[in-house]
Amino acid sequence: MAAGLAVCAIVLGGCPREEPARVDPLIEVQQETASRAGLTLERAREIVAGVARVPADEITVMHRSVEGQAATMLAAVPAPEEMLYEEARSPVRPESVTEQTVETIDLRWDLQADLPTDVIWSERLQFSPREPVTPQQAAEIARQLFDRWVPEEAPETPPLPPQKLDAPVYVVTWTGMVEGHMSGDQAIVQVASVTGLPISYIQRVALQRPSPEEIEVTRDEALEIVREALREEGRPDAETVDLVAQLTLSAAGHPRGGPAWMVALIGPGGQQTQVLMVSGMTGEIFTRRSRRAHPGDEAVSDGTEGTDQ
Repeated sequence: MAAGLAVCAIVLGGCPREEPARVDPLIEVQQETASRAGLTLERAREIVAGVARVPADEITVMHRSVEGQAATMLAAVPAPEEMLYEEARSPVRPESVTEQTVETIDLRWDLQADLPTDVIWSERLQFSPREPVTPQQAAEIARQLFDRWVPEEAPETPPLPPQKLDAPVYVVTWTGMVEGHMSGDQAIVQVASVTGLPISYIQRVALQRPSPEEIEVTRDEALEIVREALREEGRPDAETVDLVAQLTLSAAGHPRGGPAWMVALIGPGGQQTQVLMVSGMTGEIFTRRSRRAHPGDEAVSDGTEGTDQ
């Protein structure tokens, strides 16, 4: 988001139709490396055009780089008519009206999956006294993006009801489930309640999708592995602390994106105080961390859903 906003003033002043000349050697190296990895200027425009639904010749790519299988692009594209320039005003400058014709899009793309992982439309958060978009409309807008980009192999689970933030934004979340277990696929969409335009799309695609029947470590075994680790640490509550576990078939923190049990320690107030990741195939503990350290981690349920084979 910051990168997009940083170039906003430059972009709005008018943008050429060719990638600007670069004098920074680091940027030149990044672009050369990107081209060698297959992310040429033409390919970057093609990807952005597919995401923004605008002709490729109307796109100005300002940055592109590749690290591993992750491609990063920053581009200027024509702004949609729905941005309500005549109505939307900055809350800190009520008299302002933006006659904006170009917006920036910050895009991260998985080259292997050929799917987006992050899309941010930097200028789409519009403030207005009128917020005509309903939760149902926001859910439908999010569903259109889910249908475009969630992999066909991912299991279907209905999106959660839209949540309204303090800002004029709805958040709609989709999570893949298999027989009561998380698949590891997830997508989150933010939709502006003023314009109905998507503001951001964040997606994680599962690296593996094994069947729950293939998991070697059962729930009870994962709980006992964690309890034994607590005993080794000398925790006085090792025998009595409440533990719950949720199986994720492709865990984000797994070194190889494989299956893992997320085992949570439950404090006196019923809150998760720590989450440990246990390999679903070997029983190895990969992480020992505070629950607060990773707010995006998979939530851990009460352990009643599904069965272990």
